[in-house]
Formats: sequence, structure tokens, C-alpha cells
Amino acid sequence: MFTEKERALKRLRPIAKESESSPMREMMKMMEERKGLLSLSAGEANFDPPEELIRLACEAMRNDRNRYTSTNGIPQVREAVAEFVNGRWGARVDPAANILMTVGGMEAIFLASRVLVEKGDRVLIPDPGWGVMRTVLERLGAAVAYYPLEEKDTWVINHEAILARVDERTKLVLVNSPSNPTGATLSRQGFQALIEAARDRGFFILSDEVYHNYVYAGDHASSLQCDGLDNVVFINSFSKTFAVTGWRLGYAIAHPWIIRQMGIFKESISLCSFSVGQWAMAQYLPGCDGYLKGAREFCRVNMERLVARLNAIPGVRCPFPSAGIYVFPDFSRIEPSSEKLFRRLLDGGVAVAPGAFFGLKGEGRARLMFACPTENIDECMDRIETTLRG
Repeated sequence: MFTEKERALKRLRPIAKESESSPMREMMKMMEERKGLLSLSAGEANFDPPEELIRLACEAMRNDRNRYTSTNGIPQVREAVAEFVNGRWGARVDPAANILMTVGGMEAIFLASRVLVEKGDRVLIPDPGWGVMRTVLERLGAAVAYYPLEEKDTWVINHEAILARVDERTKLVLVNSPSNPTGATLSRQGFQALIEAARDRGFFILSDEVYHNYVYAGDHASSLQCDGLDNVVFINSFSKTFAVTGWRLGYAIAHPWIIRQMGIFKESISLCSFSVGQWAMAQYLPGCDGYLKGAREFCRVNMERLVARLNAIPGVRCPFPSAGIYVFPDFSRIEPSSEKLFRRLLDGGVAVAPGAFFGLKGEGRARLMFACPTENIDECMDRIETTLRG
């Protein structure tokens, strides 16, 4: 593995298996090496952020807002976040005690998991679900188990399927609503049942709601509607909502003790979150409703267009997602292996995310993102149809 001259390297033990690296990294490498490749693989909103938000960010930079902030975030942005969630979901969030600004939703998830999970704790996560979450938990020594999402006319999260798998060892249940990759959602009644069970049986719920703006059937149901911060850590991010994934700015809402623990741990990791983004969002968030509505409608139209074209291909079945920015079609009648499907489509000039990355129920599927220019969807689907029909 290492030469004699690399004596220091020989003393190191890997902290992560190279096989655990996300396939997204490999996809990005392949995409960089191929000219003319189109992509529906990215996990981000590929449209313009609000012009006003960008103007406010530039103004913040010119006004010397480029310095460290407090670890929990500037008071102004925490107050804006509290107003945002309290107004939408009837929550009762204290901006000083319940909110921690983070480096994207990913840092919020890591910090919460680090505080809540000890070695040997049993954690339930969805299948299909975002594959990085499993890796984070397993590195913390958790005993990861799965609950199934249900595919009907659309994908759904059934709280009874979750509770049927909760036992005395269960410490944490991860809920991602709307779901990556399926768009599945949990109802308000489902959240209420889970939170009541968590109180009675002594476990926590990590509620990842970063796709909350993209709900196409009814309104978004949030864990914050259930007044359960003793047992819930709510995770959100500005990345997908405002198309600023590169800003790496998110937040966690939880019980004050959990927020304090997460903040202390954050001090030694990132110290604080993106200062310019905090100042800009503090001013923009109170007036963001028009942009959010436009982004949601844009994605809904794209989603319906993409589903129709996929279902027109013989052998492909694609349910309409009720939320999110992805579809998760079943290609198994054409190609049962997600890996082979990914490479076949890549050879046809289109990158998608292999379904198996999202769990056992993802085999034979692929995740396709529709939060992008409509012409990109049409061009990708032309290539996919040609490849699969060929």
C-alpha cells in the first residue's frame, strides 16, 4: 500500500472505507471527463436564486459583513428564521434558545447525530432514502435499521410502518419529508403519532425538511406543527429553497440543551456559518413568499412534463411525486441493475443518480432531478428515449 519512504503514512489507519465514498463523486469525475454530457443527477435546484437576495449579499460584503459571527448565528437571521417557521407552521420557536445556524443542512444533520447517537444505538432510516445519512450514522457506531417507504399512486411515508419497527433499543428515527429521492411525505397526523410515541417510549426524531417548499399536493406538513421539541430535531436549509447550494447555509431547531451541545461541538468544526449569507437572509426571508411560489410552480410544471415522458417509454414506470425535486422511476423491466442502467445512460450522454445508492428498494431505479431549465429536461429525455429504445 505504501512504500518504505512513506513510513509516516504506514502508521495511519483509515477513518473511512474508500468503498463508502458517495457514487456522486464518481459521477462528477465521469462527467468532467466526458464532453457534451447532460445531467439530471445533481441534488440541487438548478435555477436562478432571487435577484434581491444576491443584491443583499453583495451589499453585505461591501458593508464589511465578511467577519466571523457567533457560533449560533447572528441574532437577526435567527429572528428571521423563527418568524418564518412560526408563521408557516404555528410553531413556538425561541430564536435565542432553539436555533443554530449551520454549514448547510449536512452539518446540522451531522451535529444532531453526534449529540443524539452513541455507539450501539439503534437508528431507523427510510428505504429508499438519502445514502449519505446511513454512512454518517454507521461511522458513529449506530446500529442502522430500515423502515420501508410505500409506493402507491405516489410514494408515501407511513407512520405505522415506522412504529412497527421501533423497539426498546431504538434511540432515533430519521424522517425525510419531502423525501430524497422519492418525494414521499409524512402527514401531520403521522408526525403527531410519531412524536407522541417518541414521548411515551423515549426516542428522538430527526426531521429533515429541506424540500419543504416543493409540495404539489396540499400544504407541507411539518414536525414543528406538533409542539414536540423535547423529542424532535428539525433540520432545514436555504440551499434547495433559494437555489444557493454553494452558500452552505442551513439551520437546526431543537430543545435548548441539544442546541447548546450542537453549538459547542460546532465550535471545533466550523466555528460559524457563512456570514454574508446570514446577513442577506436576515433581510430577505421576511419577504420571500413570491419567489417561493414561483419556484414551486416552475418545478411542478417540469415534474409533470418529465413524468409524462418517462411513462411514455415502454417498460418504464414513474409515479407522480407529491413533493420534492426528483422522480424515482422504475426501469427494472428494461435493466434490473441500477449500476448497469447508470452506465448505459451515461454512454447515451445523460447522467442520473443510480437507485441502489438510496437503498435496497432503489435497485432497478434511478433518481432524476427536474428543478432545472425545461429545455434541459427535454434534451435529456430525447437521449434517454433513444438509448433505451435502442
